[in-house]
Amino acid sequence: MSVLQKFLKRKSPSDDDDYLNELPLDEHDLVNPFEPGVTDRKGVSDEASYLLTTNDNASGHSKIVDPELVAAEQKESRIKSLISGIRLPTPGASYNLLAFQAGSFGLRGVLIRNARHGALLGPAAESNNVDFTRAIAEVVEQLKQHHKRLPKQAILVTPSVISSIVELPVSPLRPRSDDEMRELIRWELEGTLTQQNKHWLIGSMLVERGYLTASQRDELVEELQIRQSQGGQDGLLRFGDLAVQLNYITHEQLEECFVLQGKLIAVDDDLAYGWQAEEPQFTQGLSDEALLSKDDDGDSAHKWLVSGMSKSVRRRWVGAFNLNGIKLQAFYPAVGSSFAMITQRCNDPQQALLEIHQEQLAFITGGPSAVNEIRVEERQYGEVRQDEIQRLLGVLPADLHKLYVNFQGKEKDEILFALSNSTALDVETLNFEGLDIPKPEHLYNEALLGLAGAAEHFLNHVAKARLSWIPARDAEVSFLKTLLSPKVLKISAAVAIALLMAGFLGWMHWNMWQHQERLVQLNERFETDSKLKQQFAGIVSEQGLLKQKILEATDEVALNAELLILLGKDLPRDKSLINILLKSLILVTPEGVSIQSIAQSEGLLMIAALAHRDTQGQEFVSALNKVMVPLEYQVFSSDVSQNEESGESDYAPYQVNITLRQKVSAYEVEDKK
Repeated sequence: MSVLQKFLKRKSPSDDDDYLNELPLDEHDLVNPFEPGVTDRKGVSDEASYLLTTNDNASGHSKIVDPELVAAEQKESRIKSLISGIRLPTPGASYNLLAFQAGSFGLRGVLIRNARHGALLGPAAESNNVDFTRAIAEVVEQLKQHHKRLPKQAILVTPSVISSIVELPVSPLRPRSDDEMRELIRWELEGTLTQQNKHWLIGSMLVERGYLTASQRDELVEELQIRQSQGGQDGLLRFGDLAVQLNYITHEQLEECFVLQGKLIAVDDDLAYGWQAEEPQFTQGLSDEALLSKDDDGDSAHKWLVSGMSKSVRRRWVGAFNLNGIKLQAFYPAVGSSFAMITQRCNDPQQALLEIHQEQLAFITGGPSAVNEIRVEERQYGEVRQDEIQRLLGVLPADLHKLYVNFQGKEKDEILFALSNSTALDVETLNFEGLDIPKPEHLYNEALLGLAGAAEHFLNHVAKARLSWIPARDAEVSFLKTLLSPKVLKISAAVAIALLMAGFLGWMHWNMWQHQERLVQLNERFETDSKLKQQFAGIVSEQGLLKQKILEATDEVALNAELLILLGKDLPRDKSLINILLKSLILVTPEGVSIQSIAQSEGLLMIAALAHRDTQGQEFVSALNKVMVPLEYQVFSSDVSQNEESGESDYAPYQVNITLRQKVSAYEVEDKK
């Protein structure tokens, strides 16, 4: 079965792959290999020195659980995330990011400072430990010798991530959903997935780890080919076994590479993807309608810079960083990351970079804001040859004037000279200018170009379309999308119906209770109104009796008045007349009128009074004229006028003057005649 078929083969649940089994363990159950009491590892013999062994109750077999894979599933609490994001002031330079690069050699790490015009590299460290967790710890300890407080976020550049330019019927202005984009990228990227496994060949790993030289590897390849051609038992030997047999390496060194190879080679098709749209090229004649279209249209395909890696490898790296207290943010491809560094050297509309790796050659072209093409070709054993490079370069862009070459710190002057002659271009080595940082002695500055390019991209100092990175964690499903899932909708509908029924029953009980309370209130009000009605009937009855008494009193007053008149006629006119007159005045004096004086002169009675109003004075004159009739007196003259001496505050401002005289009877007139 080919490597690609193995990579794409989806394992069934019955496959025995214990080292990938993940158990939902508590964080306290994880074994930290750096705690006291855990055996220190110096080779592959302690590869499983810190693995967890648990019992599978269903099958009765034990399962080995890798703490790196378990730690990858742990989620940091929000409070802890906020606290870890607080940076305390420290003396000296402050760094913002940790950048790591992985390979067969082991692991490198660099401190990155986010400056205004770019990412500045700080001290660098390296570890050749095959265990991810221990390698990170060793690099961190070395970096702490230069800076006590290290950043808590990091990026990783690794050959496990492959990158490619693909054409998709998706407009950059209208990308599809994440699931649709992953499905489209998967079909386009499957043909290049085997490239990453070439980095993990045993021969390449032995060379990169320094156990073999390139010439020794070539000698072993030639010897292996000879033995395979001869057949027999020797023809079945593998490269590593032959290297041990010929005493080029030790068995421990070979097993160490086997362990590292088992961690890095993708064994399933459960992949993680990243993508970045190229900027729209309006010079290609694409209309705005085509760019904005959501429809699949082969004539309006657009270039996308995509990347992919195995999810199992990603989980292992994330778990290793979690065990070291570092939050890994993104994965970057080893091939093409240094292309981002060209923008610091030129702004030509057409840029090109040739990367020479141990097992691959890569040629990347593009502009200041995008990558146009990525070509990758596997290398043959031996030294890099000019024909390999020429075959990879092919036809160069017409407007290309300069070609940069990244030798990964192993510059070959003859290659530069040959390239300059064959391409007629200005060929220049891509390197750091004036970079002086603390680092291991054997580590070339140019080997850090990929780290620097990835840091420039992550810190937004270069165009987004320069690189395609893969997030360290899958984006969590949005709360709205979770709510709209069929399962949640069914449960929500059932809960809603139950709540509606419970609410309806509750409303019915509440409504019944309200009506009962209303009925009690109406009964109480009816009883109160009945009592008030009875009281009102009693009051009306009492008012009738009082009215009857008033009428009776009025009749009695009238009778008394008539009796007084009769008495006045019968009594002689003497001094008692004044008393009767005074009683009569008292009876007819209205409210608001006060009598000041009564005088008698020559048969006339003169009465002076004060009135509050003019009408009261007139009423008093009229009433007096009537009441004097039985006494045989009549008003001779009357005057109601305003009192000039009274002020505004006086209670009776009107002066009333009345003159009464005795009537002359007819028989008296006759007597006078």
